[in-house]
Amino acid sequence: MSTHLEDRLASVLTDAAEAAPVPGYDPVEAVRGRQRRRRNRHAVVAAACAVAVAAAGSVATVRLAVPTVDHRVGSVASPDRIPDFANLASPEKVWPRAVHRLPATLPDGSAYTVAQVLGDGRYLVLTGEDTVAPSVYDQRAGTVTALATAAPFDGLARPGTRMARAIGDRAVWFVSGFRNNKGVSEAWTAPLRGGTPVRLVSMAEGVGPRFMVAGNGIAWEKQLSDPSAPGGISSVIRTVSLDGGGVRDVPGTKGFTLAQVEPWVTSQRIATGLYPKTSGEMLNVVTGERRRWSANDKVQFLRCGPTWCSGDGSGGVVLQNLDGTGYTELGYGGSLEQRMGGRLAVGTLGLPDWRGGMIWDRTTGRAARYTTPKPAGRITVVNAVINSDSEPPVQIWLPDDKTMMVLDLTAIR
Repeated sequence: MSTHLEDRLASVLTDAAEAAPVPGYDPVEAVRGRQRRRRNRHAVVAAACAVAVAAAGSVATVRLAVPTVDHRVGSVASPDRIPDFANLASPEKVWPRAVHRLPATLPDGSAYTVAQVLGDGRYLVLTGEDTVAPSVYDQRAGTVTALATAAPFDGLARPGTRMARAIGDRAVWFVSGFRNNKGVSEAWTAPLRGGTPVRLVSMAEGVGPRFMVAGNGIAWEKQLSDPSAPGGISSVIRTVSLDGGGVRDVPGTKGFTLAQVEPWVTSQRIATGLYPKTSGEMLNVVTGERRRWSANDKVQFLRCGPTWCSGDGSGGVVLQNLDGTGYTELGYGGSLEQRMGGRLAVGTLGLPDWRGGMIWDRTTGRAARYTTPKPAGRITVVNAVINSDSEPPVQIWLPDDKTMMVLDLTAIR
């Protein structure tokens, strides 16, 4: 499911490609690859989209090669911890204690996706269309408990829960809908064990589809109209604490967007796709720490976390340090994103098609891959699944039509 900005980006890049020399990469395909990767992150969505992707044509064969490590400047990835990405075991074999096997549907037969593993057989889940809140699924008891009903939401029309996360003993979520025929987005919180839900903030539409945990609160991107910005749209980062105190703009974050590693934000706006910058800044919205990043001159399409960056080079996916040193060609096509403070790299590296994913623990060198077979039948896709967190603390795949596998990234050791 592409965003409005990505659709605009694809059009802009297509026009530019017709008038420019052919580069060593296809920027439009890179954008389309990002759109495919977003579908990967939730296997329910990926399964439903498989027919459309197949009709659009097959994905290009990835380039398989031996990683190239620049030892002169200190590789961002230790050579002895770069796995053979083309020959990886499944997550349940590599990290058996972090993998959970769940039914593909809830006890009532409805579709769902897991937002977070809560422990003791309990999961924070998003269920169905027109929901005002996430639910807690207790697999052992076979129960699904909604954290809120429509009653406290003052007649919110056409609601849809975008994403949800657990912070301590509470859940926080975004819900969108209409009040007085005007689109609104709201942040709500409620105890995971049940209790009265509380609205943290209500705002007009124009809020990014996701938030990140920032201390004892959340931070999100508020889109702004800005004729001077690429695509005419800029942004600012806003936060709100579960302890109260109201919403505030984070100083100095105009033009910033959420990074892949919470609680960091970055000045590199991926949604514009034009990548005019070869350097920028990251900001920790909890501590106020700032870190500069700059691209190695061999890197294209760079995206950074607080300690390292990944991007596209002439030989496929590459890594580098924040200052551009440590340039490392992994020798495979695909993508990599950072999770768990940058310790994990998650993506599609070395996979021949989009129906799967790869997880690499850079501290130990252990890695795994999973695949989701092309669905044989029709799978119901709910609005909550489509709009859920694009970078959750779990990876989900469907090995068959009766099973959902959930890898808890926080439990990888």
